[in-house]
Amino acid sequence: MRHTQLFQILLICACWMISVIGQSSHAATIQGQVTGVESGELIQIKTSDGRYRQVKLAGIQIPRHSRIWTANAKRHLAMRLAGGIVTVDYQKLTAKGVILGLVRHGGADVALQMLKAGLARVSIEDPLNPQTLRVYQTYETRARNRGMGLWH
Repeated sequence: MRHTQLFQILLICACWMISVIGQSSHAATIQGQVTGVESGELIQIKTSDGRYRQVKLAGIQIPRHSRIWTANAKRHLAMRLAGGIVTVDYQKLTAKGVILGLVRHGGADVALQMLKAGLARVSIEDPLNPQTLRVYQTYETRARNRGMGLWH
């Protein structure tokens, strides 16, 4: 009888641990109003609880070799988001506490829009699922082949 009880307790503990580990690997979603655009890949939002959070658009990077293009990317992002409400799906915070996530505005993937305009490059360092990474790479290549933005 004691072995059965011990087995049941161990089974309950194992199930609890699996559920906790499983929950921590799922993406979280937040929504907020854009209050600032720091760069072509970094925004600040105000969430419904009044907190201000920095969010980096996952999957892209803005090349820093040209002030003109970094300014163009920032301006484009500011015009696109200008006080709008965004939804951020994320799994990770950077070491500085910045949310690294997929940002959507009006249902559109903002990072993908930056790639389509030729104002960003794909960042393979950011955690993206393989399908999203392929889509991003396809649109970066299209912008490059058409001589758009950075590729002008």
